[in-house]
Amino acid sequence: MKTLPLYRAALTHPSFRNENFRATRGLEDFDRLEFLGDSILNEIICQELFEKFPEADEGMLSKLRSIIVSQKILSRIAQTLKLQTVLFISKSLRRDFKDFLKAKLLTDALEALFAAIYFDHGHDKVKAFILKHFRGYFDPKLLFRLDPNPKSTLQEMTLKRWQKLPEYTHIFTPTGVKTTVSAGGKRKTSGFDKIKRESELKAARALIRLLREQFKKEKKRGRKK
Repeated sequence: MKTLPLYRAALTHPSFRNENFRATRGLEDFDRLEFLGDSILNEIICQELFEKFPEADEGMLSKLRSIIVSQKILSRIAQTLKLQTVLFISKSLRRDFKDFLKAKLLTDALEALFAAIYFDHGHDKVKAFILKHFRGYFDPKLLFRLDPNPKSTLQEMTLKRWQKLPEYTHIFTPTGVKTTVSAGGKRKTSGFDKIKRESELKAARALIRLLREQFKKEKKRGRKK
């Protein structure tokens, strides 16, 4: 594969190709590159997590991986690389470049770029490129703060520990919603926001932090016995 057309293909969204069929004829397929880039990313991140966290079980490793390769983090890295300034997309999508759509397009382009680097320089170079830009995220505390679905994470924790779902209660006020979530008896935390869902996410994140600290202390006490 020729180098320049490969990178051009990685940054050319199918919507742009549909508008400019003749100009993009012969380019490698964006979706195929994205598919390969996604697989390359997961393989490298899984290996790095496996090596960095030798005490983590399969469930914890899976959770860390799902957060670190989430759209939230990938789109952050894509914006750091300024992919939004070089991404070829259709005129209609460019006009409607909302945040949720922007994050999806940038994430897809970044994964396609990983595939292009792989074909151009090989596995070792793309691994070094990925780890360079993801290095700051290999911190469990940071990752759990960035967890895009803390309610799901909390549910997994409580089902595993107590075989019960967390319980949410709400107090609606003129300025917003206060959500309290409880699990395992007296363990409870609260979150406040103008939007009910956001208040639930804040409460869930807070309880996850509380439970992790308690579980850590229990584990230390168990080792001392």
